[in-house]
This record gives sequence, C-alpha cells and structure tokens, in this order.
Amino acid sequence: MNNKKIKKTLLLPKTKFPLKLFKHLEKEKEIRELWKKEKIYKKIIKNNKNNKNKFFFLHSGPTYSNGKIHIGHVLNYLIKDIIIRFWNQQGIYSPFLIGWDFHGLPIEHKVISFKKKNDLRKECNIFAEEQRNLQSEQLEKLGIFTNHDEFYTTSIKEYESEQIKIFGKIFEKNLIYEDFKPVLWSCNHSTSLAENEIEYFDKKDISLYFKIEMFDFFFVEKKNISLIVWTTQPWTIPANNFLSVRKNSYYILFKYQEEYFIIIEKRISFFEKKINSKIKEIKKFFGKEILGKKYFHPFLKNMKCEILDGSDFILEDEGSGIVHIAPPFGIEDFNLSKKQGKKIICPLNSNGVFNEKFLVKKFIGKHYLEVNKEVLFFLEKEKKIFQKDYFFHSYPHDWRDKSPLIYRLTKQWFINLKSSKKQMLKLIKKTKWIPDWTEKKIKSFINLREDWCISRQRKWGVPIPVIYKNNIPIIKKKIINYIAELFRKKGSGCWFEEETLSLIKSKFFSAKEEIFLGKDTMDVWFDSGISHWCIIKKNIKKKLLK
Repeated sequence: MNNKKIKKTLLLPKTKFPLKLFKHLEKEKEIRELWKKEKIYKKIIKNNKNNKNKFFFLHSGPTYSNGKIHIGHVLNYLIKDIIIRFWNQQGIYSPFLIGWDFHGLPIEHKVISFKKKNDLRKECNIFAEEQRNLQSEQLEKLGIFTNHDEFYTTSIKEYESEQIKIFGKIFEKNLIYEDFKPVLWSCNHSTSLAENEIEYFDKKDISLYFKIEMFDFFFVEKKNISLIVWTTQPWTIPANNFLSVRKNSYYILFKYQEEYFIIIEKRISFFEKKINSKIKEIKKFFGKEILGKKYFHPFLKNMKCEILDGSDFILEDEGSGIVHIAPPFGIEDFNLSKKQGKKIICPLNSNGVFNEKFLVKKFIGKHYLEVNKEVLFFLEKEKKIFQKDYFFHSYPHDWRDKSPLIYRLTKQWFINLKSSKKQMLKLIKKTKWIPDWTEKKIKSFINLREDWCISRQRKWGVPIPVIYKNNIPIIKKKIINYIAELFRKKGSGCWFEEETLSLIKSKFFSAKEEIFLGKDTMDVWFDSGISHWCIIKKNIKKKLLK
C-alpha cells in the first residue's frame, strides 16, 4: 500500500498553528500581546457604549485571593467570558470587571502558617495582593475578555465603608441581633464557620448505649432501674443537665441480667438483636409518665437531674428514644434548657479545652478529644456501658484542614432570615434560573435556614461596628455613619488603632463612660454578598459605568 497516495485522500483543514505544544504557547502569547497592544477590549467596549440604552452587565463576584487558579476558576470565568463576548459582538455595551475577596480565614490561616504575626492585617493584605497578581496573570493566559489592569477588591476603602452602611441598614430593620447559642465551631482555628466553609465527609464514630441510674423509683419496688441513653459524642456526657423522652410514645421497662432498663417500645427488636435475647416486657407506659422524674448525674452522684419532654427532636426509630441533654454542645439541647429558664454557660474554651466552669473538675484543662477517651474508660470501669459499636456517618469538617467540627455555645452576631424568608422566596420566584433545578436548590436552602451567623473570631476582615458599654452592645445610626466615614478615609484597619476608640468616645460618649470596640469581624460571605451593590449600584469602580 502506497502511503503517499493515501495521504492525498485525506482532506483535512489547513492551519498555521504549529504541531508542537511549546509553539502553541508562543502563538497564544503573541495573540494576547497583540490584543493588549491594540487595546481590543477597550476599543470594543468604547464603541458599544455609544449604543445608547443597550447594555448588559454580568457581575463577577469576587473570588478568594489565596492561591493559584484551579478548575473551578476556569469553569467560572470561561462561561462568563463566552456570555460577555456574545453580547459585545451584538453591539451591546457589556463591560466585565473582575474582583477579588481579600479578607477571610484562608488568607489569615496561610499567613499565620508563615509565622508572620508582627502586623497580621498588614501581612494578610500583602499576601492577598501577591495572590491576586498570580491569579491575574493566570486568568490573562486564559484569554478572559476584560481589562486585567482594572479590577476591584473587597479591601477598597470605599467598599469597606459601604459595607458598614449596609450593616447599619440591615440592623435598622431589626434583622441583626446578638445571641448566645451553639454554632458549628472549629477548635483548630478558634472560630465559627460559614455554611460554605463546611464540608461533609464520612467519619467513624462510636455508637454508645450507656446506663443512667434512676433516683425516683416507680412502677416496681426495685432500686436498680436504669435508663438506656444513646450518644455518639461521649465527651459531652459530663456536661449532662437533663434527659429527654417523647411524651406520647410508649416506653417499656424490662429485665436483663438482674438489672431493670427503660427504652422506647419501637426499638425492642433492635435491642433484642444487640443482646441476642428476647426482651420480656414488665411494664409499658407513656413517656409523659416519667416527665419530671429524677436521675443521678452520670459523673456527679450528689447531683439529681430531671427528665424533660424532647418530642420535637427525638426520633422513635433511632437510638433508645432517650436523649441526654448537654446545653452548650447542641442546638436542641440548648433550646430545651433555655425553655426551663436555666442559666447556660460554656465550659469549653475556643481551642477545645475544658475550663474552670466545668462541673467535673478532673476534666478541666483537658482537650475534649482526650476527655472522650477518659469518659469511655470511666463508663467501662463502672460497668455503665450497655452496648458499644462503631459506625460511619456524614459529619461536618473544616474545609481547610479537614478537622471535624463541634457545636459550641458562643456569643455571636446573626442575621434573622426567618422574618425576611417570605420576601426572599417571592424574589426567587421572579428570577429566571438556568438550569431550572437550581431554583429548587436555593428555595430549599432558604426554607431550611432560620438565621445566618455573620461574626468571626478573626483579625483579618471587616470589623463588626459595635461599641460595647458595660458589655452591652451599642449600635446607633449616627455612630455607624461615623465609622463608615472613618473607613472611607483610613480603611477598616483603623478599627484596631487606639486613636479610633478615642475619636468615637470623645464624639458620642462622656469621659466617665467605659467603652470598648467589638473584636469580631464579618463573615467574608457578607463581603462578597454585597459586591453587586457596591460595584454595580454604587459604582465604586467609576471606570465601569462612567
């Protein structure tokens, strides 16, 4: 067979592009440099701007400035690039302004890992700018249709100033409040986390069924009656304040190895498999019949605790139907205890170490993971474990170091989503969603959320503009506007300077009044969430719309 004759039959398109990869890269570079030299983007945008009353703005929300671009950046920017090019080809004015989010824990965490802590905010800003330059160079190589010398960042003074004003407007609508309740907490980073900073991975945990001895005797004249309680977090047991049951569900009393136990009726078959024996019911009763009854605290024998109604959150087909309540470490636990009018304190420091407020003194100064092991050892020693297994389940982790999170009682600032939910759902319905399943997703997200924790225990970010007087937060419109003006002139870094405290005190408070500035910063998703307002509506980057 003559290869030359076959070659002539192949009718392939001809191109000037070289076959070798490095030659392609050289050619792409030539094209990019030509676009830049000829100012192609500026010329097209300027030409289209003369087309009055015809414009299309595709706002580019700010991406994190904390490392090289990845496939997510490529997908995001190339899709937007296609849209922007299309509208400009139609003669429609469609500028594209790229932005970067300069604040947040990822940047602070990286700088701390470099051990640069002399002026943390300054170092964070330097690092963020370095990463922005890196990402900008990489995005330019993708051929993104924009002016790469023109961009915005969330650290622009005017942007930070506008952010404070928006905070004030939301507060005026009674949507921002401070509260003391459990939130998902990273002990490794000593801060609360946003929803988008949480990843779910399978985690191996213990499924522990342990015994808690009753103090009040009932039904039978026996002194060795115990409730079987289920938990997957043994370290929370020493913080127990109550037990809870379902008031309108049936529970049973049964005998096993000379002891008497109480479980929910629906779980009889489950426990029969666990003990490999038939359970003989001695007494059946409603949960409400033991509400108010007392039991011995698992670790403090001189302390008697009460059984409460947990019908709102206890499931009949899970655990034993009896749940132990540790108020600082669970949302349902906290809410139930709050209903009882009980004063709740947090005995766990931000780094996961138990402090002097903890009632079980031997655990003070120990990390909760260490306590987890010691609790299991204690329960085994006291023969208080009824059954013990291990299982894998989806569990929240910090997206940075993949460390597991816990619920921890802290004082935080929240935005109330409940009162504005109806309006948000109405606006979602008005919006066209592509693809259409994304509408269901955002609706589900809004429906399931009651609030948004916007405070972070960090230094690198826009401060929450709160002044505390006698530990009471003071937020007033005139003070907010003054702080916004300070940020417009000096940037948010001035919040951490002594001069700012003096200025605010001399203008709004008497010399005798003791005040201090709040130390929390705003969730970076607040920063990026207002970017459409700051960039499009308020036109902070004047070159975009002038």
